[in-house]
Amino acid sequence: MATLISPQHATLKTTDGEMRIAYEERGSGTPIVFLHGIGGNRSNWAAQMDGSLSGFRTVALDLRGYGASSLPKGALALTDFVEDVVSVMDHLHIRSAHLVGLSMGGLVVQALYAAYPERVTSLTLVACRGGHSPVANGEGFAKDRLGPLEGQNSTAELARTLLPKLVGPDVSSETFDMLQKSLLDLHLGSYRKTVAMRVALTAFLDLGLVSAPALVMAGTHDTLAPIAQMTEIAQLIPDATLKVMERCGHFINIEKPADFNHALRSFLTAHPG
Repeated sequence: MATLISPQHATLKTTDGEMRIAYEERGSGTPIVFLHGIGGNRSNWAAQMDGSLSGFRTVALDLRGYGASSLPKGALALTDFVEDVVSVMDHLHIRSAHLVGLSMGGLVVQALYAAYPERVTSLTLVACRGGHSPVANGEGFAKDRLGPLEGQNSTAELARTLLPKLVGPDVSSETFDMLQKSLLDLHLGSYRKTVAMRVALTAFLDLGLVSAPALVMAGTHDTLAPIAQMTEIAQLIPDATLKVMERCGHFINIEKPADFNHALRSFLTAHPG
């Protein structure tokens, strides 16, 4: 098993093979796998990987093209990210897990359920689109995320223009700086490929057929995944639980970590699988 050193000097592990997927794990018990968004990496789950979710085996990974994972050589498909998650689960001998996805990570969770429902103990969909309608205003989405990169060789302008639109009114300077670093650490080529994949997505999951327990989480100040959007997802999934976080923007688990962890633990305790 190969090891890598992250920018934060933490020891990572990776899967084997040509496409190496970097991951961290902590604790023991029922496994939870955390999946980051389009501008993130595994470090976005630091407040869930710090021991706060004791009694669970927590795993956070870098999807291909992100963090310390291998970079994709060609175009990307959502199913590539699904296979990244499955490869980590197989590597760790995890047959089924609670899957938690933020933003694009929520789409990966749903796509994994569509392909391998037996691998999903529950779905927690945080500030994301639904697999029944994965794209809205694709041109605007691409402009917001690629426009600031024109003529640039870094993501500094992207962080400067995009991040203030996504956070809530209570975000601390420390949290803002952490989110900014996440954007600055993006691999430009891989990020462009991921944006292209996102705007080309078509419907891939009938939410009414989801039979696993589902928790849907929204922030009152999230303009990217507004409450109405998340409420629709919760209404379409049979018996889903909707949790709305007050005065919170798009990065719910990062902006309100204690509230997020409490809500997640309560849900998982009620649905042990």
